[in-house]
Amino acid sequence: MTFSEINNKLTTVNSEDLLTSDILGCCSFLNYEELLKCVLKEAIHFNEGKKLAIIEPVFSDKYIFWPMIKTGRTRTEPDVIIILDHPENKCTLILVEAKYNSGKSSEADYDVDDVTDQLARELRIIEEQQLYVQLSGLESKEIISKALVYVTADDTIPQKSLSDSASEFIKKAKEINYKKPMELPLYWLPWWKIEHIATKAEHCNFEDKTKNRIIRHIKDVLQAKKLSRFSGVFTINFDFPRYSYTSEIKDHIDMRYRFLVCIPSISYNYRKDKT
Repeated sequence: MTFSEINNKLTTVNSEDLLTSDILGCCSFLNYEELLKCVLKEAIHFNEGKKLAIIEPVFSDKYIFWPMIKTGRTRTEPDVIIILDHPENKCTLILVEAKYNSGKSSEADYDVDDVTDQLARELRIIEEQQLYVQLSGLESKEIISKALVYVTADDTIPQKSLSDSASEFIKKAKEINYKKPMELPLYWLPWWKIEHIATKAEHCNFEDKTKNRIIRHIKDVLQAKKLSRFSGVFTINFDFPRYSYTSEIKDHIDMRYRFLVCIPSISYNYRKDKT
């Protein structure tokens, strides 16, 4: 059973809720150091381009999927809230809003006084004191760092979408006292970065084989959803038994070797020296 089912989310094969459940649900089964730490460090600030810096050490993490949070006169349901625990009863608050085939569910509306943009409303969640009493796990804790991470399938940062959210938040949520976009804890992270991290982590070979399977599952899901990107080629070991080759001789001068591997054929052309 996935986290989307546990939380009664109606999902289809192309559902962003199912994707969130698969990927972040798997992260929740691993220790912070094993994957989530690397993932969060790839999130970049929408305005400055700086990477998200997580305060260390982190000795535990807690995932809360699709909590219903009251903000002002409305209720907002972010995808995941992650609480990272630090020593001395301190913590970092990470709110994740994930998208797949769609954009924000709501945009800014300056004809009303309430904050209406989806990301702007979620910024209110992590900034308002009401959250402290609505979430179990935050009681009596001191939040020393916070971030809203917007995860999308874009190749590059959706700058206009994020800037629109920031503009409405700054204009309407004046009591929270942010003056400039660079001050907002708003970050972007692409799914393909997570796939790249999972692919690299797959080669770590944890002693716990279950952890290896979890990381491999994350990689496989993102690749199946076509949320991976080309990141270079690996060195080919032609002595490995899986590789075989055949030669095709056109004439006595040119020789072409074709290697049959587990990926589409790669042709190597050689010219025979006349001497």
